[in-house]
Amino acid sequence: MRIQVACNDGHPSALYLGSRRLHVLRVIERTGEGSTQCFRVKVADGRVFLLNRELASGDWRLASVKRNAKNP
Repeated sequence: MRIQVACNDGHPSALYLGSRRLHVLRVIERTGEGSTQCFRVKVADGRVFLLNRELASGDWRLASVKRNAKNP
């Protein structure tokens, strides 16, 4: 699913689900796989999102969501 992501210094700082803005509390993990960067981020309500960014186009995709994750 394509989504909008706001960045600060190349890292996600907020993501938008519809008209709802979710502030990223922290980047848990960042990996790079060729032409794609992957970020696992935690938002204020405890959900953890896996976001993928295509480097060539700058497009973001939502890969997965875990609700109320206790860890990390």
